[in-house]
Amino acid sequence: MRPRETRTTLLERVVELGGATVAQLSEELDISDATVRRHLDRLEAEGLLQVEALRRGPGRPSYLYRATDSGVRTVRDHTPELAERLLSEMSRLQVEKAALSEALSDQVADAHRAEVPAGSLEQRVSAVVDALRPEGILDHWQRTDQELKLVNNACPYLGAATTNSCVCDADRLVIEKLLGVEVEQTLRLAEGDDGCVYVIPLQPISLDAEFKQAV
Repeated sequence: MRPRETRTTLLERVVELGGATVAQLSEELDISDATVRRHLDRLEAEGLLQVEALRRGPGRPSYLYRATDSGVRTVRDHTPELAERLLSEMSRLQVEKAALSEALSDQVADAHRAEVPAGSLEQRVSAVVDALRPEGILDHWQRTDQELKLVNNACPYLGAATTNSCVCDADRLVIEKLLGVEVEQTLRLAEGDDGCVYVIPLQPISLDAEFKQAV
């Protein structure tokens, strides 16, 4: 096995056993103690394992490796699959997509609103991209003669977005709520495009202004 595959196998086994020693893993996987120890030390350095000394009488203690919370999530976290199933079931039950998108976007926008100070549109766009980059919603932006383009190169929940378009709609709404202007999504990873692209004309319609016109 390749080093990364070996570490993955060791981590999975530690999680399954609830903890294991070097000797135990070496015997089970038919790998030398030195190789097992080297990989376990790497996993510990990555924050996926923690080690504790086991004293059983006189002499040198043995060491038990246990998975940290991050280690358990690495092996057992099936959140993406759960999200896809939930969205699929919501579609089956005909849960209103617009209401779901609105609720999802409110949560994300509220979490990042303080990161977007007042300023010009381009200053706000830059702040929004920085705020939403850790969420996986945006990667970068650029200006053309006619528009501002906000781009995301890798969808953080592609399976869920493919299952239900409310996920994509929620991302667009988050951007609109943080910027205060209308945003058009022109490309979607979930539809097979090379990226998600959101477009703002250089003379955007303010949502507040549009509301006042409607009134």
